[in-house]
Amino acid sequence: MKAKKTFKVGDKIVDFGQVCLIFKAKERKNLEGKEEKVIFFRPYFKNESDRTLLCSIPLKNIKKTKIRKPISKKQLAKLLKSLSQKTKEEKPINLLRFKEVLSLNEAQKTAEVLRTLWAIKMDETTTFTKSRKDIFTKAMRRLVEEVAFVSNLPLKKAEEKIERALEKGKK
Repeated sequence: MKAKKTFKVGDKIVDFGQVCLIFKAKERKNLEGKEEKVIFFRPYFKNESDRTLLCSIPLKNIKKTKIRKPISKKQLAKLLKSLSQKTKEEKPINLLRFKEVLSLNEAQKTAEVLRTLWAIKMDETTTFTKSRKDIFTKAMRRLVEEVAFVSNLPLKKAEEKIERALEKGKK
């Protein structure tokens, strides 16, 4: 599958857990003077910090990134179901590995990190450190946008949906 046919104006993409809208594509000359197609995208869900954020990337470089299309409704259902599964607790928790997993930009793996950290957060016998909280917050933020987009929900409702799924796994 060629990258040029994969992404077009109007498509939504996920870049580091952030849903973005491709709003423009144009040909421009690269440093060698050759024409190349470049896509321009911006956050789909706007907030104060990234209201004016615009990004671009030559289509030929997409394969070098973790940019992907959003998950499907079927994949979302599977993801939410996995969030509600009981966690197989790993001891000790490797936060560095969790950060690496989040950088992969894969919804299912992000959900696994979130589920594991949720179990630790709910366990009153362990301390939920600042590092764990930071990674938990990052994982939640990355998942919320995609769930909101795929479910056609506001961000807050998507977060509540994720938390309900996590709560089911606790029981």
